[in-house]
Amino acid sequence: MTQEANSDKQRSPNRILVLKPIEGTKAMSTTGLTDPRLFKNENSLHAIMDDSTCLWRMKYEQGSIPAELRQSFTSFRLLKAHAERYYKQRNIEVVEVKD
Repeated sequence: MTQEANSDKQRSPNRILVLKPIEGTKAMSTTGLTDPRLFKNENSLHAIMDDSTCLWRMKYEQGSIPAELRQSFTSFRLLKAHAERYYKQRNIEVVEVKD
């Protein structure tokens, strides 16, 4: 994709990270904070950019986000990488990002 084509595409400041358990494993959490509704489309993990600070943060549609995810990031790429590392430890993968 060229620089010009990439800059023409406006990405949403509110993106949904779609999660699913890694095939052949069971999603786990040592503290019980992995919400099983995340895999049934009953709850979603949002990546939201604050318009005033341009920092990204994560938020569940319903419920409280785990402490390890309560951070701000300077780019969506960093937020996504952190979410992928966090959920991989729990046998969960980020399979899609919806704008």
